Amino acid sequence: MKGLVPLRTRPAAAVLLFFAFGIQACAFGPRLKVEPGGQVRDTLRYDLILYGGRYSEDLHTVAIMGIEGSHYKIVPYAPEFEYSVVRNVGAARAMKTAVRFFEDTNPNFMGTMLSRILGPDGSLIGYEIRPLYQPFVYGMSDILDTSYWLKGKGVVSAWIKLKPSINRAGGGQENEKPAGMGR
Repeated sequence: MKGLVPLRTRPAAAVLLFFAFGIQACAFGPRLKVEPGGQVRDTLRYDLILYGGRYSEDLHTVAIMGIEGSHYKIVPYAPEFEYSVVRNVGAARAMKTAVRFFEDTNPNFMGTMLSRILGPDGSLIGYEIRPLYQPFVYGMSDILDTSYWLKGKGVVSAWIKLKPSINRAGGGQENEKPAGMGR
């Protein structure tokens, strides 16, 4: 019978899957908390990460403000050519740069949503600035699904992908893989 897996290979496949998921689980530490709202601290300097914007109407676009000189370094889980970093900028300039970046990338941009990225102890690591789009275009204003994971000593891995409903509706050009995973 075609398509059936012999019984003797099922245990090997189960062991292989167990190790694959185990390795992935060990690759990242705890998921960090992201709280919407708040005000950007004007007294701090930031490393501004501009992710996406590689082509017109790129939906995988976000800005992340990591605190300059912090114990944590935020790095997108993606190849380096998918983002740029502007170092040592003030809060006002970082916000203006992010808005201009979103405006230049997508004509459906209508505003931003600011969130605080918190460390395992609740301390501030940085900010996430998400673009919001006209809801009638993509079915909702906030189309991104981001997560931040502690990886190694002081490194925070930022995962950026579209919400699954956007992908199913054809709003994205890619499948539901996280950024940097075979795009």
